Amino acid sequence: MRGKVAYVVADLEGSTGTWTKAHTLLGTPEWQEARVELTRDINAVVESLFEAGVKGVVVKDFHRAGYNLIPRYLDGRAKRVSGYYSGPAVGYGKLYGADFALFVGLHASGGNESGFLPHTLTSRIAEIRVNGKRICESELFASILSAFHVPVCFFSGCPAACQEVTERMDWVITYAVPKEMEIYGDEKRRRDHIAQKREGLRKKIREISDPKAMPLFALKPPFDCQVIFHEEAEARRMNPWGFSQQGKTVHFQAEQFLEFYQNLLKIAYFPKLAYQMRFLVLPITRAVWKIQSLKHL
Repeated sequence: MRGKVAYVVADLEGSTGTWTKAHTLLGTPEWQEARVELTRDINAVVESLFEAGVKGVVVKDFHRAGYNLIPRYLDGRAKRVSGYYSGPAVGYGKLYGADFALFVGLHASGGNESGFLPHTLTSRIAEIRVNGKRICESELFASILSAFHVPVCFFSGCPAACQEVTERMDWVITYAVPKEMEIYGDEKRRRDHIAQKREGLRKKIREISDPKAMPLFALKPPFDCQVIFHEEAEARRMNPWGFSQQGKTVHFQAEQFLEFYQNLLKIAYFPKLAYQMRFLVLPITRAVWKIQSLKHL
């Protein structure tokens, strides 16, 4: 890792301080607690990376609107990136010379019943299947990074999420954060558990040896995609694009990854007008969510 730039993608569901859905919802008291613990998790990662000799760390806040980390608590050596961007890397924006990536605190895919708060892109979607196989967000995010020659080297999240990543990218170092309610429900045991898992996270980072020797992962075309919603009415509402639809399932095909991913984003998040005006909408959205997050500091 010496002399490299690390790019850390931070999410809430798989972090040490999240154990209920309320912890993931902006503005709740539980979310405030969870974002403090997430910031502490990321500080442990940043510290471990610098101890290993990296020359820089970029932290991308990737949960919901991307304003969860608390700037005044975050290690000052890390460059924080909040909000979503249309490019250069879709969703990420600039990668600031990143050499390798770490996914910290992510979750399992929608449809994985063993996962903690599992979903892919949005909880409105029950499952996304490509060429007959269920996919997870890590596959999507890693595929975007692969176009910029940035390999994923590390993943942490619930045990089911770690298992998914191991099955798809067996070279990635994983670190499981169990969500055992009998532990989290007891304040003393919870504090000890969080401290223990955070220290384990710090140590596990040091197992990364030569990031540039890691393979790049990218989903391979062609893409025959089924986006399965929980509700048929929701599928209709989120499909003004004219994709084929049967009941709860929206179906499309694509020959290139970027076309496939952009179609997914349209279905998951964007009304037609908002997508057409996304270069204006995204900056406004970032400003609004930044203000909302600051209200809770």
